[in-house]
Amino acid sequence: MTENKNIHVLSRAVIIDQDHILLCKTLDLSINFYFLPGGHVEHGVSVCETVVRELKEESGAECTIKRFLGCLEYSFEPGHNSICHNHEYNFIFEVESSSLKLNMIIPRIEDHIELMWIPLTKISELDFRAAPFKTLILGWLEHKMNDAFKSEMI
Repeated sequence: MTENKNIHVLSRAVIIDQDHILLCKTLDLSINFYFLPGGHVEHGVSVCETVVRELKEESGAECTIKRFLGCLEYSFEPGHNSICHNHEYNFIFEVESSSLKLNMIIPRIEDHIELMWIPLTKISELDFRAAPFKTLILGWLEHKMNDAFKSEMI
């Protein structure tokens, strides 16, 4: 296999309601896993604009950014987690929306993912990618900004 040297920049959202976090679950892969809502930053578009746009595309919801939480640089074995890249920068924002609440039905707009609420206490039990988010998110939410940038390289 040829090593893919693409670097991807992603903007992702942390949305919390009643001690639950909104996550995406893959539906179209041989191994289903969970990840934060959001997506790829396009050339000429800011990470802030990207996370708002991606949430609208994935859920239909209008969202606002509360604050920047942190950035994770992450690399993994080529082909293991992604066929398109193996090195990424994830910019993470705490986001809110009046139409993304635990007691509301979230429409499934994209065929390859399902948005679902997961108790914060269950994150460590999930196949959650990128794996460092399992601990980083909770720390960032508690304002531990000394770890706002984290790098996990293989």
